[in-house]
Amino acid sequence: MTIRFVGTAALAIAMTTSAFTLPAAAQQANPPATEAQDSGSMEPSPVTLKPSTPEEQAEREAANAAQVQASNAQLAQNAANIANYEARRASYENQMKLYENTVESRDRAEAEYAEVKKLYDAIHAQWEADVAACNAGQRKRCAQAPVVPQ
Repeated sequence: MTIRFVGTAALAIAMTTSAFTLPAAAQQANPPATEAQDSGSMEPSPVTLKPSTPEEQAEREAANAAQVQASNAQLAQNAANIANYEARRASYENQMKLYENTVESRDRAEAEYAEVKKLYDAIHAQWEADVAACNAGQRKRCAQAPVVPQ
């Protein structure tokens, strides 16, 4: 057991020592070079020393023209997609308005039908009561014979 403890302590001391030495090592490392630093000289750039050939310029112009054409085609396609979307959305909104109007119209018709049915049921119940009373002998509730014009 004692050997294990000494080994663990030695490991802890070694890790602590290396932890203190890492920042110093990190400070000594050179930062990665992203670009060549400007030397401050007034020498011409590499492009000036070796300009593009006419063939390279023609290739570049053709590639740029192709890119412009592809970009314009994409813009036209985007505009067509937006127009199609707007047309479909307007159609959907019109259909929803029509549906809402249909539902409202049906609700009004059902409400009117319920009122008419209620009146009919009341009149029919009164008529049945009059017929029953007439059959029971109450002559005042019997229907009057229609007057025939002479």
